[in-house]
Amino acid sequence: MSEVNATVETPSTVEAAPAQTPNGTQVESLVSKLKDVGIAWASIGIESGKVALESTSKALAETAKSLDELANKLKQS
Repeated sequence: MSEVNATVETPSTVEAAPAQTPNGTQVESLVSKLKDVGIAWASIGIESGKVALESTSKALAETAKSLDELANKLKQS
């Protein structure tokens, strides 16, 4: 059975907002950064799922091929 190796990069860290009373601009900046981090993590999750499905697909195809070969050998005996 073959292995699939993948590297997944984690999103960059978000800088802390200034320790002031938030105004509209600071809130928008924080929301924007949180959105970017959320999108980055969602992208990582989707890529990980893709790799897992590809790996499983290859393993199932190899298993099906082995079962087919075994069935053919049984028919020949």
